[in-house]
Amino acid sequence: MVFLFQKKLTPTNTIRKELKKIYGINSFLANQICDQLGLHTTVTVGALSLDQTEKLGRILQYYYLTEHDLKKQVQGNFQRFIQIGCYRGFRVTQRLPLRGQRTHTNAKTAKRILRA
Repeated sequence: MVFLFQKKLTPTNTIRKELKKIYGINSFLANQICDQLGLHTTVTVGALSLDQTEKLGRILQYYYLTEHDLKKQVQGNFQRFIQIGCYRGFRVTQRLPLRGQRTHTNAKTAKRILRA
């Protein structure tokens, strides 16, 4: 069983698919990381050696913002908008969409994401 950033990765799935479970890693970054490590597209998590797993963890830790650090940075950005008093900060405090989206019917996502 492989754990990366408190996420349990399924040993039967490919490493590229399992890396996308980590917050902040999308499919492009997962492919880029696997190419950097020299992993084939069909390599499963269970087939990784201990050395490869350690290298993967080091690369994710040093070169990419993931999980808690990324969430903390996003919240810090929202707090900065609120502190300087800009329009986006006002929209955050009102739990409304920030970038001009429709509010009559489709503001449910903004209210869920911008929960304070």
